[in-house]
Amino acid sequence: MPVRCAIGAPSLSSLCLALALLSQAVSAQILSPSRADGLGARDVDVWSEQARPALPPADRAPVSDADFATVSRGGPWEVAERRPLQGPLVSLFGHARAGRWDEVLRELQASDANPDQRDAEGATLLTLAARSGRLDVVRELVRRGADVDRVGLHGHTPLGVAAMAGHDLLVQALLRAGADPARRSAQGQSALHLAAREGQVSVLRTLLRHHADPYALNRSGLMAVHEAAGGGSIPAMAVLVEAGVPPGLADRHGLNAVHAAAVNRQSEAVAWLRERGVVVPHPLTQVLLDRPADPLPVLP
Repeated sequence: MPVRCAIGAPSLSSLCLALALLSQAVSAQILSPSRADGLGARDVDVWSEQARPALPPADRAPVSDADFATVSRGGPWEVAERRPLQGPLVSLFGHARAGRWDEVLRELQASDANPDQRDAEGATLLTLAARSGRLDVVRELVRRGADVDRVGLHGHTPLGVAAMAGHDLLVQALLRAGADPARRSAQGQSALHLAAREGQVSVLRTLLRHHADPYALNRSGLMAVHEAAGGGSIPAMAVLVEAGVPPGLADRHGLNAVHAAAVNRQSEAVAWLRERGVVVPHPLTQVLLDRPADPLPVLP
């Protein structure tokens, strides 16, 4: 309510002025809900508690021990050991890193080295052998009890490394030894994601025959068909579509393989998908498709 004062003594006038200013300040802080909402929407720097949505009460129900099972086992993460290599492992990893696989095989057969040990960079002998396609070394390591699902080189499983490199016979051997096609790398990629990204068609067929899930999402929310499109591999996309995967399947973000191909400038993959009726899923996708090609580098 406005404060009215008669003009009188200076002290009384000063008091009335102070009361008027105080009244205006209080009125400014007491806003109707409609005015508060408008103020909140108009200026984010001037905010009122009346414009903030009510928060739900905190859930204080007890948590079962089962919810902490993975934490009690050390968590769902695998951390590479940083212990220095000792004994025959020093020589074994030295030969493996240098590609001297015959020496690795000979020393393995003559020692009792731990087949699951990691080196300082997190690699295992099994993942190094899988990358190199050394089926004989892989079989020897498996025979000695190596864990076929143990994450190693660059955070990948042996199956993922072999799939990415296109070593189909080695992939088959690992699957027969019990490797899990659903097991993920440290980056959340399954062997099927990695094979699709690299366009390894034979490996894709093998993994699908062993019930690898083509609808599994990686950490980025993509399925194998999106990875194939991003890698520009039309044969890999064709294998997945033949297996029943719709070419226009949406990822976790509602975007399809056209978007994945557009992001990675895979124009032939975009054309292949559009021929099969896959639509542009988002205005941003069209922007990516319309942007000019990267300029040629300027030579010195």
